[in-house]
Amino acid sequence: MAAGCQIRLECFLLSTLLTVHVANGATYSSRPAPTAVVSGKTAILECGFDGLAEDETVIWQGPDYRVISYNRNVLKFYKRYVIVGDTSRGEYSLQISDARLEDDGKYSCYIDPAATADAILTVVVPMSGPPTIAGGELTATAGEQLSLTCRASGGHPAARLTWLNGTRPFRSAVVENKEDQTLELFLPRLTKWDDGANFTCLADQGFPQLARTKATSRVLRVKYPPVVQVPSPSVHVREGEPASLSCMVDSNPKSTVTWRKIGDNLPPIKMFRDNVLQFPRVSKRDGGLYQCEADNGLPPAGIGTLTLHVYYPPGIEGPAEDEVTMLYGQDDQSVHCVVTGNPKPHIRWRRKDTSLYWGNPLRFHRVRYDVQGTYQCVAASDGFREVTRDVFIDVVGKPAIGNGPTTVAVVDGGTARLHCEILGDPLPGRVTWFWRNNKGVENVVMTTHYGLSIIEKPTNDGTSSTVLLKDVGISEEGTYVCQAANMFGEARREIRLEVTGTPGSLVVIVISMATAALGLVGAVIVCVAVKKRWICGEQKHDTSTLSSTRSMPPVPKSVKRLGHGTNDSGVEDLELQELDGTLKPRPPPRAGKEWTSVGLSYTGLAQVNALPPYATVERHRPDGQDIRSRDDIPEEAAMDTEYTEHLAMEAPTPPPKDNLGRWRARAPPGGLSVRSSMHEAENDLNETEAENI
Repeated sequence: MAAGCQIRLECFLLSTLLTVHVANGATYSSRPAPTAVVSGKTAILECGFDGLAEDETVIWQGPDYRVISYNRNVLKFYKRYVIVGDTSRGEYSLQISDARLEDDGKYSCYIDPAATADAILTVVVPMSGPPTIAGGELTATAGEQLSLTCRASGGHPAARLTWLNGTRPFRSAVVENKEDQTLELFLPRLTKWDDGANFTCLADQGFPQLARTKATSRVLRVKYPPVVQVPSPSVHVREGEPASLSCMVDSNPKSTVTWRKIGDNLPPIKMFRDNVLQFPRVSKRDGGLYQCEADNGLPPAGIGTLTLHVYYPPGIEGPAEDEVTMLYGQDDQSVHCVVTGNPKPHIRWRRKDTSLYWGNPLRFHRVRYDVQGTYQCVAASDGFREVTRDVFIDVVGKPAIGNGPTTVAVVDGGTARLHCEILGDPLPGRVTWFWRNNKGVENVVMTTHYGLSIIEKPTNDGTSSTVLLKDVGISEEGTYVCQAANMFGEARREIRLEVTGTPGSLVVIVISMATAALGLVGAVIVCVAVKKRWICGEQKHDTSTLSSTRSMPPVPKSVKRLGHGTNDSGVEDLELQELDGTLKPRPPPRAGKEWTSVGLSYTGLAQVNALPPYATVERHRPDGQDIRSRDDIPEEAAMDTEYTEHLAMEAPTPPPKDNLGRWRARAPPGGLSVRSSMHEAENDLNETEAENI
């Protein structure tokens, strides 16, 4: 009955208002604004006009176009509604007490139905509880699918649902159903990165100041196989220091870690701690490739690889022997040095106590006796001291005869020296000499003949054998063969002996040349003396007063002026009063081996012992200059007939040669023993060597 009256009243008021004149000058001073109110609270919808005429009517209209009031009059049906404000100022606000869901809707305030101001009143009824999550298991395995459903119930307005991953909303795989307030989350493939994800379902009614946003969260647990990471794939440490090898394992559930050494067993001294393999003190044997394996029951197992580099000083392990024997004459022989160390050592060979270096292995392209000796293998590494090992190279084999002159030329009547240097290991028991004459007949050289001796002496590297021939004649000319042999074989060397000229002819030539030279010098001296009136002048010297203690020697080709150091100053250098010392010929050259090669004999001189030996004169004065005083110089007149006889004297004839063959097995004359002959030969050899020097 009441509802029908209400409807009829509204129709009446509406028809009446349509006939009311509306002033064109009224405007809104405040329009109704959207308002939200919690159920049971009071809501006010504002509305006001400026320039409102007295005959104008302000109408409030509610949801479904129902009229609520006109001016200040509210229909009796709306007992919780009232018009508030100063009407004299045109204020006609609508106040709703104890707001209910039936009050929710659109409200309009106007004086002209053609120009209305609308506002939405929202009555908020908070949800009784948070949303719920249903669907798949929250503990899944990597590679599987995941489907979750979030459902909200109760409340007004209906809550908007959102899935969050932590604090970030999911933009994909979201299906929303507003009718039953559900929201589904779908993940087609889970990965290990989803493990620990915080999936949150958020329910928001849109008015957080009136109804607090509610949420439900779940943490996703994803099981996945282990993943191994190696922080330091290569670890470097010196021998004797501690070391640690570590692997980082990511898995769910937790994995068991197992360590192994590739190609070897784990060192006995080790410790495990939180996936770390520890070595309190490493040795060079601990170096190598290590592997850590993590397993949690989900395939595949995780594997990490690490390399432990242990630095240690070089150590020489080979060659196995300290002495290596090689055969003389072999080709391409080598000795290899085996060295361990880290970093890799630099290996070289050197001859001990020298700076001669070779590579490794030490190679000999052809083995000779001169390569015998001690060699050192030298190994050096950065950061460590170098180490060495001595190896003695012992060369054995047949003898080797050193190089030397293949031809020896000796003047007839001189002394010949034929020499061989023999190397070998073992050394030959004896050295044999053969003589091959010009007809090709070969005989053994023996020491049974006077004037021939064979001298053998040890040397630093072997032995030497020397044949010494005194008073050589043309019959000794030929080829001499030095032969040495041991258990490995024999070696031979040939030396050709050539005998040239005769000592007598050489002496005659030398004396003739000396006589001519002295005569020329004497003539020059006489001419100068006559010119200077030293002779044939008014004052003549008494030659009978000159000393005749010794004969006057021949005048040399050139003399030195006193106080000068040259012999090419001119003719004035020959003046007798300026000569320094006793005139005499120059001494023979040192190259002469026999007394007959000198060319002059001093046997005819008086008081020969008064003259110093040539060696002394040559040692004290250059060019054989005499050291006697100026007062001993005789005048020209003192050259008597004894001087002339001396110039005409010939060299003595050398002693006759013994023409007996040297190769006959006979003792030396006079019963000279072999031992005394060897002793005499050694003295002769020493004299010969001294003269050669």
